[in-house]
Amino acid sequence: MPYIIYNIYGSPPCGMVRMLAKHIGVDLALKNMNTFKDEHRTLEYQKINPFQKLPTLSDNGFILYESLAICYYLLRKEAPDSELYPTCIKARARIDQALVTIVSTIQPHFLKFMRPRIYELKIPTDKDVEEFEENVIKGFEHVLAGGNYALGDRLSLADLCVMAYLTRILEVPFLDAEKYPKLKSYYSRVKAVLPYFDEINQPGITSLRNRWAHLM
Repeated sequence: MPYIIYNIYGSPPCGMVRMLAKHIGVDLALKNMNTFKDEHRTLEYQKINPFQKLPTLSDNGFILYESLAICYYLLRKEAPDSELYPTCIKARARIDQALVTIVSTIQPHFLKFMRPRIYELKIPTDKDVEEFEENVIKGFEHVLAGGNYALGDRLSLADLCVMAYLTRILEVPFLDAEKYPKLKSYYSRVKAVLPYFDEINQPGITSLRNRWAHLM
């Protein structure tokens, strides 16, 4: 029985988990949720995720939420020797540092900017964009340590996380990607080596562009 993932297209945490699963050859059965209809707030969903967030994983009834926890679980169970999370303690520490920085430091600013655009269709002010560039764009630039990938010359779990967020940043018209050559070149370079990238991310990119076209 395949894993079940409660998913929303365009969610960076969901995108990261799905890209990881594809990378290590794990099948996920998608249970897509409509957050515009508050499907993540139903009593049924709250029974498996009291925080009403996505994604949530079900492994034959074993329930796990929080994207990083899900990724670690899939790696340890299905691909303990994956190059995405090497056994070297210091390499893992750097990957963990990048992931925690994104989730705890960058993501709150990312959500503060994105939610009014997606759910309220509010056009960002110049101040909104300035704060986004300062707290999110520069944050991701700091995470990218140098080299072809986030942490040097090997693809890692950190790259899947960064790429999932960049689909929400570099693929919409509010930001001029040319202003951020480091992020743009990284995005193009890593996208080219992920054969599953479009399959996982294009529906979310298309949905976001459609929402953006209706900002008021």
